Amino acid sequence: MTVSTDEAAERLGVSRRQVQRLIAAGELPAQRTAGDAWLVDALALNALNRARPSRGRPWTGETAWAALWWLSGLDAGWLGARTEARLRGRLRRLDSSALVAACRRRATTHRYRASESFLIALRDAVALSGSGGATAADFGIAADETRVDGYVDRETLGDLVTRFHLTPDARGNVTIRAVEAPPAGLLDRRAMPTAVVALDLAESLEVRERSAGLRVLEDMLR
Repeated sequence: MTVSTDEAAERLGVSRRQVQRLIAAGELPAQRTAGDAWLVDALALNALNRARPSRGRPWTGETAWAALWWLSGLDAGWLGARTEARLRGRLRRLDSSALVAACRRRATTHRYRASESFLIALRDAVALSGSGGATAADFGIAADETRVDGYVDRETLGDLVTRFHLTPDARGNVTIRAVEAPPAGLLDRRAMPTAVVALDLAESLEVRERSAGLRVLEDMLR
């Protein structure tokens, strides 16, 4: 089901221009019609509406990545000591939904449709996360082998689209999250740390995945 940008703006309580910015940033899946209008995915709109905070701005990508690294028990050496101290204090005051909203600028999300014959090679080309990086031990759900979900740096995205003939599709089987200027070593991994996987699951359109992600984040924040 889809809705117009006007209806999306009304549900979110923002202007139509802001809805267009969300679409351009990959935060709100939408499809362009033959008449050059945008139709917004209704399930994604509902999920975004739940995640949007009542106040406060989202963190920068650098700050969001540091928070997710710390929650996963990893060192985030790219922040200064004072910034680190402030961020750790803020984390103690957040719940899982607020963390999801604060970290939404960590990457730009792109959704595609790919041939099943490309999925194995495509999975090897990204740092797996979300439904692709989940484990039964941590989340109670196994990785979904019928989909690819992972991170790359922004410069790599165009190459993947060409190599694997990716077609934009809001409900497609490939989700690629492009990171602008990632901290050194951020993407040099087969799969993303647990907090990143949980965050991406918490933004899922699937109820079971979303619940699993929020539960793990809540446990990490305690």
